[in-house]
Amino acid sequence: QAFHDSTIAVQDSQKCLNKEHLDRASGKGPIPAGEYEIPSEPYWLDTRGVEGDFFHITPDPVVSDKGIRAELGLHFDANVPGSAGCVVLKNREGWRRFCDRMASIADSGVKSLPLTVKY
Repeated sequence: QAFHDSTIAVQDSQKCLNKEHLDRASGKGPIPAGEYEIPSEPYWLDTRGVEGDFFHITPDPVVSDKGIRAELGLHFDANVPGSAGCVVLKNREGWRRFCDRMASIADSGVKSLPLTVKY
């Protein structure tokens, strides 16, 4: 079973409020717009704010006109709302469904999916 048409969309309107300000700071702010890959299988990360499964976004590091960003990923927001530039899901049930879907994709033999970030 192929998952080439799978689309994962995550929106965090709270972060968009400060996006212009954060974009001006090198190495800070949201993940830059662009084309990435996300693995179908996460790894566990104990880092504060993640404290669980982490889907490491590649390429890593990301070089843009705004600076260099590294170690970005997709994870449940286990901290106060917000992240250090990662894509986060704030709803526990939505996170569980996302992880179940990614496990199903991994079980089908798909190692990674394309991820497009647009603002």
